[in-house]
Amino acid sequence: MFDQLLKRLLQGEFICQISDEVGFRYLQDPEQASQVDAFLSRLDYRLSSTQNQLAFYVGYRTLDNNARSDIRKVFSQFRIELQPVVEWLDMMMSCLNDDASLSPGDTLSFAALLQAIEQNQALADRLQRFATFKDFASNEDSIKGRLEKLLSTLNKWGYLSLANKDTLIYQVTGKLDYFYQALQFIQENEQIPIEQGETDALQESLF
Repeated sequence: MFDQLLKRLLQGEFICQISDEVGFRYLQDPEQASQVDAFLSRLDYRLSSTQNQLAFYVGYRTLDNNARSDIRKVFSQFRIELQPVVEWLDMMMSCLNDDASLSPGDTLSFAALLQAIEQNQALADRLQRFATFKDFASNEDSIKGRLEKLLSTLNKWGYLSLANKDTLIYQVTGKLDYFYQALQFIQENEQIPIEQGETDALQESLF
């Protein structure tokens, strides 16, 4: 368990109750979390968690040039994810007829989403617009094909986990808690940080 968790954390994965329940509970134990953090400290990393303690991930213990370079790469990917994830969250509220945004642990049924979109042209049009985002482009021209691409990409990015392959039930992972935290940081700072001083602030807030 220890070695497997370290490998996943160092690969940039988020460990939460949805993506890895056993690993998440392991890291919730203060003694075991301390052992993981102690090992990471040898590599100048630390064990971090999201603001609501819903996911664990690797942060940087000190900010040198290599760390700043890595953080910029992470945030560059976040910029790619930002607009489509926000659009997805807003679209899901319409699909589910729910004023509350998705939270980690929420479930999404492919069949229910497909039915809602097929019965609403506005939702179908919104789904089609996802093709304008590079990672969501699909050769499929059907609503079903576009929805499959949308959910599979979000699964690949780590925001969703396929809980049931037979019924295509997805669960929202703890990475969404990190997304909300990063989004709040951007809103408070009015721009995505790229300069050294802003990178230091990002380190304190997220890493």
